[in-house]
Amino acid sequence: MVKGILGGAAALFSVLLLVALFSTGAQEATATPPRGGCTVTAPLADQPAGQATATGGQVQATLNASQMAVARTIVAVGKGLGITRRGTAIALATAMQESTLNPDAVSGRSLGLFQQQGELYANVNRTDPADTSGAFYEQLLARVPHYNDPTVALADAAQTVQASGAGAFWYARWDWWATALAAQLYDGASAQGGTGGIVCAPGGGSGPIRIMVSGNTITLPAEAGILGTLALPDERVTTVVASALSYLGTRYSWGGGNASGPTVGIRDGGVADAHGDFENVGFDCSGLMVYAFAQIGVTLPRVSQHQQQFGRSLPWEQAQPGDMLFWGRPATHVALYLGTLNGVHYMVEAPQSGDVVKVSLVRTRVAGFDSSVVRAW
Repeated sequence: MVKGILGGAAALFSVLLLVALFSTGAQEATATPPRGGCTVTAPLADQPAGQATATGGQVQATLNASQMAVARTIVAVGKGLGITRRGTAIALATAMQESTLNPDAVSGRSLGLFQQQGELYANVNRTDPADTSGAFYEQLLARVPHYNDPTVALADAAQTVQASGAGAFWYARWDWWATALAAQLYDGASAQGGTGGIVCAPGGGSGPIRIMVSGNTITLPAEAGILGTLALPDERVTTVVASALSYLGTRYSWGGGNASGPTVGIRDGGVADAHGDFENVGFDCSGLMVYAFAQIGVTLPRVSQHQQQFGRSLPWEQAQPGDMLFWGRPATHVALYLGTLNGVHYMVEAPQSGDVVKVSLVRTRVAGFDSSVVRAW
């Protein structure tokens, strides 16, 4: 596979084009984390007219939250470069075939969404979805300048850019699916006016609590103990918050929790042992953060003291939902800021042994409250 170089434009993709990422049409519950997902369907009626497809049939797919975020990045970068909707469909089909929308995919010397390799990749961050997408579009424009012509098959355009030894057949399988997905993410329309599109499972988080997500708004469940909705900054924050809330009521276990969810705790020689944390599954405060942020591909350090040094530090007055709050320096406790309801600041936390994951008031007046927050997203 081959790819061009974006040079200084790459920085703009990472900063500016992500603004467009979350304004590409209404999606239903698109913040569903990995154990949920969005089914992208392209019924027969949505077959793009005039586009040849290889024999063997078309395939469909369900995307998890991380894959959907990558798909939106691919489309947003394309729109920012003036690429047509069909061009973004070509990119989506290519990335789905090459990596299943995994920016860290590796196969020999090939790397990233489009499995690119060679000198043309030298100045491109192939594991950055925006950078690598921009490079794909650069080659699409250079190698298939008439890509928007309906007589140019999607699979043939992808094959020309990728120069794959396997041929166009594998890209052709994703033709209808990618066209339906591009239609939704590019301008919110169903492909060719048909009934295809994105249908996402309601709710978010892999925990036992059902979290209702609509766009970037979360309706707090009864287990939160308060009524209301949270308007969150973007899809990534929505996923983090929904993931943490989905484990409301889960017991606190000292040392418990990892990127996959709650785990058995560890001994501390004191209070935690007295509560049996070492033999019960749960989260401690930093373990809950590790899990929540892992759902958007952010790997946090395991303990709160190190999490306090991660990401960007901002004054409390600039806090946004999704920021981490700390007590102590070095930190002895961490919680996830949810924002305000009726002028009151709330957070979700795993407080202490003998307690459970819960929504709490932000304790700004408690000794040790750090007047800065950490933004890891």
